[in-house]
Amino acid sequence: MAESALTKRVIADSLKELSRTKPFDKISVGEIAKNCNVNRQTFYYHFEDKYDLLKWIYYEDYYYPSLSDLTFDNWDKCAEKLLTLVKEDKAFSVNTIKHAGEEMIHVFLRDTEKIFQNLLDFFRSQADWGERLLRVVSKEEQNFITRFFAYGVCGIITSWVTDGMKEEPRDLAGNMRVLLESCKQIAFNRVMDEKENEVK
Repeated sequence: MAESALTKRVIADSLKELSRTKPFDKISVGEIAKNCNVNRQTFYYHFEDKYDLLKWIYYEDYYYPSLSDLTFDNWDKCAEKLLTLVKEDKAFSVNTIKHAGEEMIHVFLRDTEKIFQNLLDFFRSQADWGERLLRVVSKEEQNFITRFFAYGVCGIITSWVTDGMKEEPRDLAGNMRVLLESCKQIAFNRVMDEKENEVK
């Protein structure tokens, strides 16, 4: 691991350690730096602020290990892996989602929206899927769909975290899979109904 990455990891672990006993919004950059024996200048060389550090942790520790090989066929397994990693860092996850404010929620929404956009773009690129499901969906409708599901998924996961992660990651990911499969079937039925009406 390069020296820069090692330093980032040390700083990240410092924030994680502090987050076990103190709300994220009460933790200062100075405390993070002092806790891992680096100076503030070193911190700011690697991160713009503590929110930039927080985003780095979520990407490095949760997103990349879980979603780097995301496809339509395996997305529920990837979601389960992501939720499992989040649950393993329960104290940190609950603390930061509760106390990091709206900024992190917007990050989650943006990234989740990108994931759904990519999945729908995949649908449109497949001749059979497009013929059956999405060829009749405009780009504007597709954008609405991605925002709708992004808000839903982020809301469910945020509630799951702040309520203490009572459901198992497998169950939560499975419920999401059922929802998507149901929506896919509804979309298929809609297209079939429209085709039947055209024939009539």
